[in-house]
Amino acid sequence: MTDLANGSPLTWTIGAGGLIGSAINRQSVNPFHAAAIPWTDSEAALGALALNLKDFTAQSTSGGWSIIWAAGAATVASSEAETAQETLVLKGFLELLRADPPHGAGVFFLVSSAGGVFAGAVNPPFGETSEPNPISPYGHAKLANEQLARDLLAGTCPVIIGRFSNIYGPGQKLDKLQGLISRLALSAVTKEPINIFVPLSTVRDYIYVDDAAAAAHVWIDEAHVNNSPGSNTPTDSTVKVIAAGQGTSIGQLIRITQDVSHRKVPIAMGGHPSSLSQAADLRFIPSAPTDVDLPVTSMPVGVKQVVDAILRQLQQSEVK
Repeated sequence: MTDLANGSPLTWTIGAGGLIGSAINRQSVNPFHAAAIPWTDSEAALGALALNLKDFTAQSTSGGWSIIWAAGAATVASSEAETAQETLVLKGFLELLRADPPHGAGVFFLVSSAGGVFAGAVNPPFGETSEPNPISPYGHAKLANEQLARDLLAGTCPVIIGRFSNIYGPGQKLDKLQGLISRLALSAVTKEPINIFVPLSTVRDYIYVDDAAAAAHVWIDEAHVNNSPGSNTPTDSTVKVIAAGQGTSIGQLIRITQDVSHRKVPIAMGGHPSSLSQAADLRFIPSAPTDVDLPVTSMPVGVKQVVDAILRQLQQSEVK
């Protein structure tokens, strides 16, 4: 991350309680401390977002501002109704932002899903210029959200669409159908079988959460520089693929988890409706900045971090 010449922009990460949102917020040089958002009630959530936006605007200065939208609990298994509610809240916030943007030059960064928007695409790996082809309500919602951000903020501030591959790391929630690495680690530690709904040859691109957050900040910083006074390369809307650039099959992932945990992972093969929306191969070509080396955490190191975090969590629960 680089500090801008006129100071670090005030940065608000919406969805800072989630895996990627919390990592982006931790790495923010000048974070905005927002009040809690009641996400389970759309109307109340929009009301809280509006109040936070007023506070954010009051605190923003000539140093500029950044807003990262990392909110959302939907997964590939979510219904159209569930994803529609999240889109509704995002749309309401974008309209608020367009009507009364904060002071100074700003950047809006939308956390999107590379896997969701490219699930039906052919000929991987997929990059910035690949044609999206979502096949699930989740993927269609992500693509719709991207277009909403472009349309509603056109002329207000640059929009960065960050299409993330599969993010993993310590602290991922285990109460929904995502986070395969965390679930494998939990299964290795507890010896409870994990249900796998797709072939073990299924390939994904897994990126460690802190690496993904660092990449997001690089693109946000670049957008601020490109849109600073006197810049010859102003931008309005860009797409960035944030990924590790390496495909790993579920079979390989199981072996890595067993190697770093020194425990066998009990596997139960099964079926689930969401498996129909799962592509066989989702590899990506990461967007590469010209003068910054992005951090790269190897799979064994990253998976070991997850295993160790789950062990600590279970040990703390036993103490209590």
